[in-house]
Amino acid sequence: MLNRRTALIFTDADRANAASAVKQQLSALMPGGAVIIIDDAELYADAFKDFLEKVFGIPANIEKRLADRRERKIRSLVSVTPQSANTFKPADAYRRMENILNRYTPELVVSIGFGAFNEAVAVRDKQGANFKVVAYIDDFALNRQLINTYMDGYVVYDMAIKTTLVNAKVDEDSVKLAAIAVGKGFLEAPSKAEALNNLKISAAKPVVTMVCTGKGDYSEYFSAASRFADEITFLAYCGENRLSYRQAIKYGLYAYNEGASLPELYSAAEAVMTPPESYYAAAAATTGKILALTAPRDNLEKMNADKLKAYSENASDEYAAENFFRHLLAGKLKPVPLPMPANGVGEALLSFADE
Repeated sequence: MLNRRTALIFTDADRANAASAVKQQLSALMPGGAVIIIDDAELYADAFKDFLEKVFGIPANIEKRLADRRERKIRSLVSVTPQSANTFKPADAYRRMENILNRYTPELVVSIGFGAFNEAVAVRDKQGANFKVVAYIDDFALNRQLINTYMDGYVVYDMAIKTTLVNAKVDEDSVKLAAIAVGKGFLEAPSKAEALNNLKISAAKPVVTMVCTGKGDYSEYFSAASRFADEITFLAYCGENRLSYRQAIKYGLYAYNEGASLPELYSAAEAVMTPPESYYAAAAATTGKILALTAPRDNLEKMNADKLKAYSENASDEYAAENFFRHLLAGKLKPVPLPMPANGVGEALLSFADE
């Protein structure tokens, strides 16, 4: 944007929390600048929708179709390295990317997840533009489908991911380490006592916050929790998962949807139960909570769980969850600090633009 430092963050719906956290960090480092999040569905939705509805007469749920596409890709190809390409293709997605980049004239384009990094690289090289295209890998493990040697840089969690990228012919100097970004709300959340008071919850019992978002069916965990309801208070954060919201209420637990403050629910708890999704796990580590992992929902989460094994408790099924609750009540559990790089994601990303 004219006379303003501008960064664009391309992401998908699954990475909305990560994108928001990165925007907060970049905005703090770019006073007076503009940081804009763009859902990658904007690159595909209209043309795909028109094609399905006008040609085939099929009602198009674009968000669901894109989510299903990503899920299949993660599940089947997470360990497969694609062939890098920077060829400009005469497709609507690439033309839309070109229009977006011409409109905002960014100096930095950040890709999170499958956030259209192929299109951004292609437009950069077609135009000979000087903006930098950098991928932020917001997981404890690497989905190899995100490898593209034409990227200007990568920001990753640890040396293991960096080594994998370098072995795939990514330039070593273009890979930088940074702590996984979480929203500043977790750092600015009220104290435990204040959070319990705000939520109208007694401090007499230990509190476990259960993250029950996404497409998962968490009924077995709710069933296990209901058997400990006299001894532990359970807060089920369901986000937009209406099934888990209804089930949590059915089992007599406190249930919260996307309108609730997740940082406040974390603040109120001694422990957090979550699938091995990096954002929620990193937030537990950042706030010093005992971390318990429920079952992975795809191959990437299996890899995350393996990396987090030494820093978390096992709650991968109903019986493991019960053992976790027993150990928590017995006072046997303490938070295990999760090592994080000292560098922040925003700082690492901007370092590429400043080169």
